[in-house]
Amino acid sequence: MAATFAQRGAETSSEPALPDMNTQPTLYRSIPFFEQTFPEIPADSVDVPNLRYAKFYNKSEGRLDKGMLFKTKEELMEAVQDHSIRHARREYYVTESSRTKWKVLCKHSTEGHVKCNPSYGIKHVIQNVNDQIGYDVPYQKAWYSLKMAREIVYGTWESSVQKLPAYLGAIQKYNTGTIVEWKHKGFQASTGKYVMGYVFWAFKPCIDGFQFCRNIISVDGTHLYTKYKYKLLIAAAMDGNQQVLPLAFAVVDEETYPSWKWFLQQLSRHVIRGRRVMCLISDRHGGLIKAVREGPDFVSPHGVHRYCLRHVCSNFKSTIKNVVLKDLCWQAGSEYQLRKFNCIMEEIKKHDVKAFAYLDQINKEKWTASHDGGWRCGILTTNMSECINGVLKGARRLPVSALVEITLERTVHYFHVRAIKGQKMLQNNQLWTDFACKMFISWQRKAVEHTVTKYSHAQQSASVQTRRQGRHGMNTHVVKIANRECSCGKWNQFGIPCSHAQKVCGAYNISVASMVNDYYDVMAYNNTYSKHFEPVQ
Repeated sequence: MAATFAQRGAETSSEPALPDMNTQPTLYRSIPFFEQTFPEIPADSVDVPNLRYAKFYNKSEGRLDKGMLFKTKEELMEAVQDHSIRHARREYYVTESSRTKWKVLCKHSTEGHVKCNPSYGIKHVIQNVNDQIGYDVPYQKAWYSLKMAREIVYGTWESSVQKLPAYLGAIQKYNTGTIVEWKHKGFQASTGKYVMGYVFWAFKPCIDGFQFCRNIISVDGTHLYTKYKYKLLIAAAMDGNQQVLPLAFAVVDEETYPSWKWFLQQLSRHVIRGRRVMCLISDRHGGLIKAVREGPDFVSPHGVHRYCLRHVCSNFKSTIKNVVLKDLCWQAGSEYQLRKFNCIMEEIKKHDVKAFAYLDQINKEKWTASHDGGWRCGILTTNMSECINGVLKGARRLPVSALVEITLERTVHYFHVRAIKGQKMLQNNQLWTDFACKMFISWQRKAVEHTVTKYSHAQQSASVQTRRQGRHGMNTHVVKIANRECSCGKWNQFGIPCSHAQKVCGAYNISVASMVNDYYDVMAYNNTYSKHFEPVQ
C-alpha cells in the first residue's frame, strides 16, 4: 500500500493553490489534448496542478483510493491509520519516509501468495517486497509476516487439529469409500478431547485405480516442519504411463517401528485388500524393515520387499567415502544382466576389498536388478513416494488440515489431467500408453540388426546375436517366449518385449503385441483414472 501527498503554501511555486476542503470543488470544461477530449468526472474531483483530475480524501468515509491528494504528510498518515482500522483491518509498517513521500506495506501482504502457493517461503517474501517497493525486509520481519499470513489463511496447528475430524468426515461424506483411520495417544478427561497419535487417509478413486496398475508400492517418510515435529508417511504406485499414483497418507508422531507397522497394516487392509505378488520398495529404516517382516503382504510367498538403490548407494558412500565406488555401486545395482553385474562387482573388489564386502553382505535380491526376479518392474528407487513428497514440500510447513486439503487438491488435479490424456490416447487408436509405445518402438528398431538361431519350436526358444557397434555388440542372448524372458533381463523387468524377444517373435510368427503386459494397455490407463472426486462442501 503506497500513497503520495502534495504540499501547499510554497510561495515560489507556480502551481495553483488547492481548494478549501470545506467548499465544493468546481468542474472545469473539457481540456483539449492532442485533439482529444477527456470525459467529465464526478463532482468530488478537481484538476490539480497538471490539469488532471484527482480525488481528495473524505475523512467521514475513511476510505483510501488510488490518486487521492492530501494537504500534509500528517494528514496522509492519519488517513492511512484510519483506513487500516476501519476498513482494511490490517496492520502495516513503514518502508520509506521522506519530506515528500511516505510508503507503507501491509504486514499481511503475503496472504494471497501463501494461499495460491503453499511453498511460498521467506526468501519469496523478501524478494517480492524488494521487487514491488525496493525495500529489503529483514529476515526476522519476513519470517514473522509469513508466519502470521499462514495462520490467517490456514489457522494454527492446534486449531487445525481440532477441525481435522470434521474435515476428513466431510471428505468421506462426499467421496464415499474414502478411508480414514485414527489411533489416539490418549484421552484428556479435563478437556474431554483425544490426543492425536496417528491418522491415516486414502481416497477411494486412488484405491480403485490401483487395481489397474502394476503390483508395486513405494513408501517413504518425511518431516513436517511444524512446532510439534510430526512425520508424514506416503505410499504411492506407478500407473501404466510411468506416472505416480498417490495411494495413502498418514501423519504420525514419530517414524518408528510401531508407526510403520500401523501404517502398513492400514495399507494392507484398505488398499492392497488381499491382492497378492506385491512388491514393496523402501529405504532401510530399521523400524520399517522390522514392520515389513511382520506383515503378510510383503514376505514370501505373497510378496517381496526391495530396497531403494539410491539409499543403498548413499549408505555405501557414508561408509566407504569414495565417489568413484559409489558410482560403481549404482552401476552394479541397476544392471539387468548377471554377467555384467559380476564384472562390476569384481571391479569394486579390485578398488577396495572392504567396499566389496560391504555390498556382498547385503541380500542381492533386495538391491540389484539382476537378482530381483522381475518384481521391481524396472523401478529401482522410491522415486514414486518421493515425487509426492516433492509436490508437498511447501505444504509440510502448514497445519495438518491444510496438508490433508492439499493432498486432496493435488490428487484431484492428477485425475483430471490424466483422464484427458487417456482420452487422447484412445482417439489416437493407441494400443498402449505413451511410455510403453516409446519403449516398444525403440526396441523394435534395434531388433532389425539382430540375428536369430532357432532352437525349440515347442518351447519357442532361440539365441539372438547382436550386431557389432564399435567396441560393443556381438553379444548372444537366450530368449524363451513361453516363459516371457530374455537373458538381457529387460523383458522380465519392464513387461515389454525387448529387441531380442521381438526378433524371436518375428521368427516364430508370434504376435509381439500380445506379449506386452496388460497394465500398459490404454484401457487400463483410462480405468485407473475413471473414478471422479466430488467437491467437499
